[in-house]
Amino acid sequence: MAQATQTVDARATLLGELTLVKSEDLDFGGIAGTVAGTVAMTATASPTCTASAGLVHSGECQPASFIGKGQNGRIVRIKKPSADRITLTGPGADMTITNLVLDGSPELTSIQQTSGFSRFRINSTTGFFTFRLGGRLNIGANQLGGLYTGTFNIDINYD
Repeated sequence: MAQATQTVDARATLLGELTLVKSEDLDFGGIAGTVAGTVAMTATASPTCTASAGLVHSGECQPASFIGKGQNGRIVRIKKPSADRITLTGPGADMTITNLVLDGSPELTSIQQTSGFSRFRINSTTGFFTFRLGGRLNIGANQLGGLYTGTFNIDINYD
């Protein structure tokens, strides 16, 4: 008789009042091409990535997603990354993600979006909400292939 054992991690996150956790990383997927161009990602629950002429996009298209807990009717202010951009580093020249956009529908209603703090009203009767961040990846001509990564902060304030 053969026997095998596998170890698996188990996790749970409990959200208290006025908290925020990351649920998904921002992922533009695979991109091929030698021309300079862009890949624009929507910040919706069913995202799309649209590559400019000369570039081909395949695979994952996932905006960064966050889950928060507040109170129904309360205003939440969400600050996008510094300078409204994210820098990705990798084996070639740095790339930037610009034209950052937030979307929290249906649990959040946008009141005002700015390059700093954007204001939303929490619609959820439970106070739980999800919001997403997408943008436009700017790719240089003859960008060296490989994995490009970066980090960014999201600030959130409850009024």
